[in-house]
Amino acid sequence: MNEFTYNIPLRLLAAYRQERLIVRTDEPTALAAALETEDPERIVGAQIVALDADSEPLNAWAPGLPLELILRDPVAEFPLLYRHSNLLDNHPTRVIVPVAPGFGKAVKVAVSLDFAVRLEVEQPEPALIEEMAAVLEFYLHQSTVAQPIEYFHGSLQGFFHDEPVPLWVLQDDDPQYLRYVTDEGVERPSRRLVDLNANMAFDAGLEAWIAQVLAAGEECQGCEFLKNCGGYFKWPRRDYDCVGVKRLFGYLRDAAAELRRDLDVGST
Repeated sequence: MNEFTYNIPLRLLAAYRQERLIVRTDEPTALAAALETEDPERIVGAQIVALDADSEPLNAWAPGLPLELILRDPVAEFPLLYRHSNLLDNHPTRVIVPVAPGFGKAVKVAVSLDFAVRLEVEQPEPALIEEMAAVLEFYLHQSTVAQPIEYFHGSLQGFFHDEPVPLWVLQDDDPQYLRYVTDEGVERPSRRLVDLNANMAFDAGLEAWIAQVLAAGEECQGCEFLKNCGGYFKWPRRDYDCVGVKRLFGYLRDAAAELRRDLDVGST
């Protein structure tokens, strides 16, 4: 077994018998049946990509296995989250919410049901930046929020401890440890880099990817948030204007500084 974790469609399970796996499917019943005889040590997670499917077969299956529920249309699909809340009885479960118009309501419903959340963000336009800012405000200041919302949570921790973590790691897109296998069976260095054509070895470290491929532009090299971002928002369009996402990073930095001050005052 090598060091990589492979995110694969369920139909390719037989081709990856020796690897650590995250298995994705739109048929939870088929997933439970297919993995029943697999070595549980190599199955590190599962993803459900059809929220209208019945997840009841997974409720008591493989207790403790992390699950992710992937929204494709957050505005239309967020009511479906209610039918999957029982998964939390036996599984740490996270909802993947694409940053698309109206996504904030899906985030709030997911958090209210006690799901963790990860935002699937690409290169947001100004209107989406404003909605992200509202969700960030909700995460930082709504007292009922008890679950992390990534990437905000990990970035806030990075600022607080002065140990920045690139978004490639926080967003489960680190090409040093992950491999994404498309539905057609094509292996890529990560989900986000599925269309990447780069003259680099797949096993190159994340720092090498950032330096040579992801953040080679002048704007990235002079950015105060490069260590927190890692060029994440310069992919796939290198001419993307980062002013909005820099503002979000600034909010997170300021929130971390305020939290440190509050803790210092409380300890005196």
